[in-house]
Amino acid sequence: MSVSGISGSDGAQTTTKTAQTQLTADINAFLKLMVAQVRNQDPTKPMDSTQWVAQLAQFSTVEQQVQSNGKLGDVLTELKSTSERIDLGYIGRKVEVEGAEVGLKEGKLAARYSVPKGATSVGVHIVDADGTVVRSFDGNSSAGTYDLAWDGTTSDGVRLPDGAYTIFVDARDEAGKAVAGTSVTYDATVTRVRRAEGETRFDLSNGVSVARDAILSAA
Repeated sequence: MSVSGISGSDGAQTTTKTAQTQLTADINAFLKLMVAQVRNQDPTKPMDSTQWVAQLAQFSTVEQQVQSNGKLGDVLTELKSTSERIDLGYIGRKVEVEGAEVGLKEGKLAARYSVPKGATSVGVHIVDADGTVVRSFDGNSSAGTYDLAWDGTTSDGVRLPDGAYTIFVDARDEAGKAVAGTSVTYDATVTRVRRAEGETRFDLSNGVSVARDAILSAA
């Protein structure tokens, strides 16, 4: 199950309110001007009423559009609220996540990597936050999806601290050229849902935080 978010409703509402306020002020000013001109018109040269009616009709059309946008803003706000309530429903659920950043927790990291067709050699490299390769494995070169388990130690047996690490799958063909189409997925439990920098973030049991579109499925 995946859920798409709806954003921007706050901005839409603000824009609509501003436009409505400005439109009301413009109409009031226009009506005052029209009344003043009617009072002071030359009786021998009356104004063209058709022109005034046309302008009033234009104002009326714009006002209706602004009101429609206001109603649309209300709908978007309600949909956003519904989406946020759905997001909260992920808490405590096991999710499948796609992403190269995977969490090492209590000396355990478990993930899956996929290999596309055409690969003849595959190297799986674990990279720390500084961009340093801390552990490498020979991966399976046959097309398919394979499990990866890491105990948090380097090839020299040094135990590394828990945290987020990036898994880089380097698939090559017979000519040594990189083969596109590799991916990394893993399972984790959602422990918290929060808003950060304008987007919904899902904090996971392995210590990693992901965006909504990184979640492939939920159980």
